[in-house]
Amino acid sequence: GQHGAVTSPSSPLSPPSGCDDLIGAVFELARTLCRLQLSDEELALFTAAVLLSPDRPWLTESKKVQKLQDKIYVALQHEIQKKHSAEDKLSKMVSKLPLMKTICNLHLDKLEFFRLLHPETAMNFPPLYKEVFNSELQYSNPRES
Repeated sequence: GQHGAVTSPSSPLSPPSGCDDLIGAVFELARTLCRLQLSDEELALFTAAVLLSPDRPWLTESKKVQKLQDKIYVALQHEIQKKHSAEDKLSKMVSKLPLMKTICNLHLDKLEFFRLLHPETAMNFPPLYKEVFNSELQYSNPRES
């Protein structure tokens, strides 16, 4: 199916203080990706390509990750052509990567700030969240060793 409209959060559920820039960037990304009207397959392949990013500082086998990511992009291009989508759909998708990187960095900044402000709450984050973001925080913050 196609992915529906994206609306910003309503005022009763106002975002945590200082997160407006992050939330705004996430909704802008969602809006632009919605405009591309990605199929479930295209969205799944694009998500896989984004997650398999070879430029993470803690990776030990970045060349292998790069090869895998390249294969996913080939599959994504094939999927786009199979659906007779616009020729520039993949380049429009790839053009969102810098915004995604900015969102990731903003999120890490907010997370680190939150961890410093509320260490007791940060200790109780769900295990998967801690596993995913702990390595990112360690490598993005030179103050920690």
